[in-house]
Amino acid sequence: MNKKAENMQKIDVIADAIAQSMKKGHISTLILLALEKGPSHGYSLMQTIKDDTYGVWNPTASSLYPHLSSLTDKGLIEFTSEMEGKRERKVYEITRKGKKTLGMLIERQKDMRKSLLSMIISTMGITDITLPSDLESLFGLELIVDTTLIGKPDSEKIEILSKRKLVLSRIIEKLQNVANELNERIGNLKDAQ
Repeated sequence: MNKKAENMQKIDVIADAIAQSMKKGHISTLILLALEKGPSHGYSLMQTIKDDTYGVWNPTASSLYPHLSSLTDKGLIEFTSEMEGKRERKVYEITRKGKKTLGMLIERQKDMRKSLLSMIISTMGITDITLPSDLESLFGLELIVDTTLIGKPDSEKIEILSKRKLVLSRIIEKLQNVANELNERIGNLKDAQ
């Protein structure tokens, strides 16, 4: 393997490690968001998180249950045991402390998303004020961790996704203008030869 390929492989490993760390950091928030909808058992929580994140977050039992245990220890969720046939099943529910903590987490994530998106948008040279002001909800999960859609009714999801589409259209337009300008410069350089 050549040096360039080795460096790219190292970069991929680093990026994957950061992405996994981000997922671990946000799974507790996703659990609290799912439980805010109502009590649930582990399998149902996994399915809710998968569905509400459009399959981007697909927790396994081995990744979910340690977080459930930790959230229980912190008093953010509690559980009751139910018998289903001969099997005992835990049904989890968010506590008052969990709801307050979730509120704080959502506000902190909004602040982080605003900062990140502001940097991304300014890097792209999009500075006009015609963009919607709720920047934290404009981009999908490809760019940032997005918990804004979880638990929202479909009508609100449509509104949020429509705003994202509008901004992406503006970004595409801006990028097309840049590409056209580059083509013009390349043409001028070729003509000068």
